[in-house]
Order: sequence, then structure tokens, then C-alpha cells
Amino acid sequence: MKNLVKGLTLSTALVLGLALNSVAQATKTTTSTEKEHHHRGNMDLTDAQKSQMKANHESEKANKDKFQSSLNADQKAIMYDKSLSRKEKTNKLKPTLNKDQKEMAKSNKEIAERNHESFKSTLTPEQKEKMESRKEKMESRDGKMGERGEHKEHKGKTPKHHITPAG
Repeated sequence: MKNLVKGLTLSTALVLGLALNSVAQATKTTTSTEKEHHHRGNMDLTDAQKSQMKANHESEKANKDKFQSSLNADQKAIMYDKSLSRKEKTNKLKPTLNKDQKEMAKSNKEIAERNHESFKSTLTPEQKEKMESRKEKMESRDGKMGERGEHKEHKGKTPKHHITPAG
């Protein structure tokens, strides 16, 4: 009788574990899909457009990684300094770049612009409209940001989510 109870208990635990694992997997898939959906700005891209976007992103990332690997320790310190805005980083980094790094940065920028224009040419008028709307929202949001990315109306204040309880 004890063996039967143990067997049923183990079977129930196994089934429950598998069920919870399935729920967790489904949640991860949904979350991943939601992030993908948010990242594209709900533009209803075709598979070909998604594929082109992914290829462009991968090539630009490879170029960016190659550029970053060419940086010396001082240049990397500037790049990863979280206290600087993107503009401040650029202004501080630019004078330290050698000729090859400058050419690589220029080339990477040109490739990214070509990729963007090429991708944009595949969009339908509705998708272009959505992209433009998304761009305007981002610019509007950026206009509310201070030099280091903090909201102007919150400048100097500690956000509630950054306050830790004393103890």
C-alpha cells in the first residue's frame, strides 16, 4: 500500500511539474513575442521585411563590434561611461580616434543609412505612416529628456523606483 501511495505521489508531482514547465514556456514565448512586437512598433511586417531587418541588424552589429574592438582602454572607458549622454560620448571620443577608426565609424554610419533607406523602400504606405508616427513619438519623448537622459520635470529628484527602504 505504501508503494502505491508513493507511486501516485511521484506521478502527481511529475505531471504537475510538466504542467508548470509548459505554462512557463508558454509565458516566455508570449513575452518574447510581445517584445518583438513592441520593438517593431506594430508595423505588421512581412516575413521578407523581418528577414531583411534581421540581416541589416546583424551586419550593423558586426560592424559595431569590430569598431569597438579597435578601441583602446581609454576610448572604451568613454564609450561605457554611463554618466555621459550619447552626444557627450561622441564629442569626447571623436578627437581620440585614429584615421582607421574614423574611416570605420564613417563607413558604419553610411552602411546603416543605406540599410535603413533600402528597408524603408520595401514598406507599404501604411507601414511608412506607422514608422513615421513611431519616430515622432520617440522624438517627442526625447524632447522631454535632459542632457543625460533624465526627464526634465524630474531633474534632480530621485525616482521612486530608485529609493530603497532604510534598514
